[in-house]
Amino acid sequence: MGLGLPLALITGWLIAQALDQHPKADQKTNQQPLSRVKPVKHPVKTKAHLAIEPEQRLEQLTLSHPREWRWRLLLAQRKLQRGDRDGAGHELITLRALWPNRPEVQNLQLLLAVGTNRQATALEQTTDRFKQTRKGQRLSLGLRLADLQRLSGHDNAAIATYRLIAAESQESIQPLLALALLHHDKGQKQQSQMVLLRVRNRLSVNEQNKQALDQLAVRWQLEAFRKGEDRTAKSRLNVLTPPPKALAETTPKP
Repeated sequence: MGLGLPLALITGWLIAQALDQHPKADQKTNQQPLSRVKPVKHPVKTKAHLAIEPEQRLEQLTLSHPREWRWRLLLAQRKLQRGDRDGAGHELITLRALWPNRPEVQNLQLLLAVGTNRQATALEQTTDRFKQTRKGQRLSLGLRLADLQRLSGHDNAAIATYRLIAAESQESIQPLLALALLHHDKGQKQQSQMVLLRVRNRLSVNEQNKQALDQLAVRWQLEAFRKGEDRTAKSRLNVLTPPPKALAETTPKP
């Protein structure tokens, strides 16, 4: 899965929170007196139209807060989710010019490099930077490196990196969560459950997060159980239902 689903979930939640907390962005466009507003027929909103609406609201917030990096970053991520790599790259130019050292900006740059001829170069440069950074101070960089290793097909290297930064930054649960997700995606259910248990036992995990981890563990167990049932049902069907040719050969002649 790599970065796609986490990015979609995090971005969607942040956009929802941000737009709810800044209703003024919409109120500015609705300041005409009611007597001057003429009723209009609204066209049926298509899926494409609904997808553009949050982006337009983010553009308004970006223009209203030009020195706030979060709005422009969310706008770039939204464009990237829609497949508008050129639009996201345009926003990245401004982000790199104003906030080049922010991990979020560097992560966006990494995402844009994936699937292009810059991917191998990005992996090499990130690996060199990680090796040159002091232990205990490279959590964000290590997460970025592991994600890039995974997206490049180097799962074993990503596992090693997640384990390394988990040992170096024991106050953070991010490396272990990412490691559990990797094992889950690879179908290694026992390993994913063991890593989730390690996360749960971290002292920094509060009771609410423990409950969320328990729910995630149960969900993954149910997924594995259902997949196992599906495979068993298919194998039984193949055994019980002989091929048509065999049926024809064993049918007695009248």
